[in-house]
Amino acid sequence: MPKIPTHNEIQQQINKLNEMTMDNWIYNFVFSLKWWTLLVLSIVPWFLWWKIVDKSRITEILLYGFFIISVSTILEVIGWNYSLWFYPDTLLGLCTPLMPMDYTLLPIFYMLAYQYFSSWKSFSIALLILSFTFAFVLEPLAEMLNFYKTLKWNYVYSFFGYFLIGVFSRGVVLKIIKIQKEVNR
Repeated sequence: MPKIPTHNEIQQQINKLNEMTMDNWIYNFVFSLKWWTLLVLSIVPWFLWWKIVDKSRITEILLYGFFIISVSTILEVIGWNYSLWFYPDTLLGLCTPLMPMDYTLLPIFYMLAYQYFSSWKSFSIALLILSFTFAFVLEPLAEMLNFYKTLKWNYVYSFFGYFLIGVFSRGVVLKIIKIQKEVNR
C-alpha cells in the first residue's frame, strides 16, 4: 500500500513550491518585457472600454462582465488545479490565472458584444466569432509567446467553453433584469 501524505506534508510541499515560484518570478520575470506586456494588457483596455461603453446601461453591462469574470475564474482555477494548462509567467507571482485574459480581454469583448447585439440571434453570431477568435487565435498566440501552455487541453474545448460562458452569463443577467422589472411594477 502506498504511503498517503498527510495534510501537513502536502502543505509543506505547497509552501516549498510557492517559494520556488516566487523566487523564479522575482528573479526571472517581474519587470521584463513580457511582464510589462501583461500589465498593459490588464489595464489599458479598461480605459478604452470606458470611452465606448453605453453608460446608460452600465450597471447591466458590468453585471454581465462580472458573470464572465466569475465563471471564467472558476473554470481557470479548476483547469489549472487539474493540470489541464498552466502559465509559465504571470503578472502577479502566485496568481494562477492569466490576468489580461480573464479580467480584461474576455470580459471587455463580451461586454461589448452584450452592448451592441441585443437579440439572441445577433448576440450568438457575435459570440461565435469571439469564441473562435479567443480559442483559435488568441490562445495559440499566448501559447506561442509562452504566456500559456496547454497540457491536457484542446482549443476546441475552449471554443465551446467561451461560447457557453457568454450564453450562460447573458441568460442569467436577462433573468435578473426581468425579475427587477417585475418587482418595480
